Amino acid sequence: MLEDASFPYAYPEEHKKVVALRKTKGKETIKKLEKIYRLLEKELLVRGFKDYQIDYRIKYLYSLHAKLLLKNMNIDEIYDISALRVIVKTVNECYQVLGIIHNLWRPIPGRLKDYIANPKPNGYQSIHTSIFTGDGGAVEIQIRTEQMHHEAEFGIASHLIYDEQGKKKSENGKLTKDLAWINELIEWQKHTRTNAPFASLVKDRLFYQRIFVFTPKGEVVELPQDATPIDFAYAIHSDIGHHASGAKINDKMSALNTKLKNGDVVFIITNKNNRPTAKWLDFVKTTDAKRHIKNFLDKTRAKNS
Repeated sequence: MLEDASFPYAYPEEHKKVVALRKTKGKETIKKLEKIYRLLEKELLVRGFKDYQIDYRIKYLYSLHAKLLLKNMNIDEIYDISALRVIVKTVNECYQVLGIIHNLWRPIPGRLKDYIANPKPNGYQSIHTSIFTGDGGAVEIQIRTEQMHHEAEFGIASHLIYDEQGKKKSENGKLTKDLAWINELIEWQKHTRTNAPFASLVKDRLFYQRIFVFTPKGEVVELPQDATPIDFAYAIHSDIGHHASGAKINDKMSALNTKLKNGDVVFIITNKNNRPTAKWLDFVKTTDAKRHIKNFLDKTRAKNS
């Protein structure tokens, strides 16, 4: 990864610290992963699973560094320093594997993320769960289909390989799967009053850098670069966006037009008397926030006319 390759040059001291921290956990973590791998594989075979893959990995250095910053450099508070991935054929099998895992190990409360039922804005799908290993450790396990794995690894290009049933297409196969972000663009085009070229919107959606911020409970929210607390609020719920009156970023009071950074922890302060204003449109970045604000302002004008 480019981030890992540049990490030792951009932040040499931080890189040394992270390498040392991961080294202390590395051998121990690999042993735990191998043990879980063997137990899970044995159980899947007993349950009649035949076509599946299991692999595991240790978190990349730069990604680990970003998590450590949120945990005061305490590596023991990071549950996903290591992850085991299970790849199966169907969505139904994904949920079967989840049940098997939770029967074998005790899940960590609040750590189950179902991105199959609720995909991320970029279309990413997978189930993430974290478990107690029984020896004082914890491991994250990701469960997905082959199609989901190809999309996660190769992005949009992978849609040309698989059809909507998850089967491989021929070279001349027709693209049939709807992308979540394309639906988002179409929805935005329906509500916008501008004549911005559709190609420009697609370009922005494809190449605009994404950031990941957190709720105080540790939930991850994906947003475009330079997004603000207002974008974050609408990503949580439209009512929170409509009544946002202030924000705390990393426990510090901040303006609603503050540009969020990767890894920020954001808390939105609401006031039932607060309402969106046209000024918000000058700094929000997400199509969802713009649409909700415009709809609210249009309804307000209609009532007052």
